[in-house]
Amino acid sequence: MKKYDLAVIGGGSAGMNLIRPAAAKGWKCALAESSHLGGTCINVGCIPSKTLIFSARVMRMVSEANNYGVTVNQPEADWPAMVRRKDRLVGRIRNRNYSEVEQNRNIDLFEGEATFSNPQELNINGDKIFADKIVIAAGSRPSIPPVSGLDQIEYLTSTTAMEMDELPESIIILGGGIIALEFSQLFNHLGVKITVLQRNQRLAPVLDPDISAEIQKIITEEGIEVITGVEVRSVGSQGSRVYAEDYSTGSPVRYSAEKLFIATGRISNGDRLALDRADIETDESGFIKVDNSFKTSRDGIWAIGDITGGPMFTHRAWHDGMLLGKHLVEEAEITNVGRLIPFAVFTSPEIATVGMLEKEAVRAGYDVRVQRFEIGHLGRALSMDQYKGFVKLVSDRNSGKLLGAHLLTPEAGELIHELIIAIRFGAKIEDLKDMMHVHPTLSESIGKAAWAE
Repeated sequence: MKKYDLAVIGGGSAGMNLIRPAAAKGWKCALAESSHLGGTCINVGCIPSKTLIFSARVMRMVSEANNYGVTVNQPEADWPAMVRRKDRLVGRIRNRNYSEVEQNRNIDLFEGEATFSNPQELNINGDKIFADKIVIAAGSRPSIPPVSGLDQIEYLTSTTAMEMDELPESIIILGGGIIALEFSQLFNHLGVKITVLQRNQRLAPVLDPDISAEIQKIITEEGIEVITGVEVRSVGSQGSRVYAEDYSTGSPVRYSAEKLFIATGRISNGDRLALDRADIETDESGFIKVDNSFKTSRDGIWAIGDITGGPMFTHRAWHDGMLLGKHLVEEAEITNVGRLIPFAVFTSPEIATVGMLEKEAVRAGYDVRVQRFEIGHLGRALSMDQYKGFVKLVSDRNSGKLLGAHLLTPEAGELIHELIIAIRFGAKIEDLKDMMHVHPTLSESIGKAAWAE
């Protein structure tokens, strides 16, 4: 049996960001990875999807070039070339992670599925690993709903959709969350006919309601068919096409396309780890329960990242790993409670949010003030032919303190960081009003929102 100071299950953002400081401290570390180092983000998530989204944006920009005085031929989507570009980029980033691990004498990489034999022992392809401390960072995977007929047909997920050999003529997307928003626009911009079937009454309920409504309007105007409030009970195939049947009105309504894309959330990978052998408690959805320092129900075992549930963002997983590293390696007091966790959705225009939604601020007892500035009134946006979207600020009317910010603008994923800092350090609306922004820039929209009545 091989003995280690620390064993980490999962080589994604959370696990890698934890194991680095431990190895630098001189700890002997074991790293178990069942797929590829880098986790979901690098291999089948953020990086590859945003690479393809950028290709689709370029195609759309070229197709509209005549509007800007640039004469071009109508572009065509070379999907295999886009996928090859994506794969090259993923390979370069992935290889950096492998090089880092291979060159670190304090890290042993075990490639395979790790399962618990007991609370201090792991089995990885027959290798028995004993560790004083074990951290579970095994992530999540696409959730497949219990829909009749789904096991009888081929379907796409956020992983396999980026591995297709060619673009289909049409796709039904089952689900209307963040993944559905990004992929629906990606494929629509490449000329694929898209139908989104959303169980909820609005798209991406995690978003500010005004943003949900506006992004639905935008993608509908682009030609994406959006049906909300559906109840898909069965799917099937007929010839070369697949279909989904909606029973929300009583009688089935059938939607048909060449491909079916499942985008109904993500589930924990905890069911693959034999957690019962270590007496590790999970919630009703299979996510590992942790306290405010990521400790599980079993002494000597911690869990970080997607496998603990909550907001499933790479930056949050990275932050989990950083915090737990401070706790274990530096013996610092930490807490994962009350963190400010922003996020962005890479639609066109982009969406970004941080802090409280309006309804959350009301529930928390604040005298809420909402200010909104339409991006179509901004000089820089007009010069870019961008008329749709807005900046929405949520604050406490009594103190003026900024509580939340919600953007639907070009480059919202970049603009949001000014507002992250503002909320993080307790800024007030008056601070945003007093701040000078460069003209003409998109960031002026933040100051103008602060001045809005």
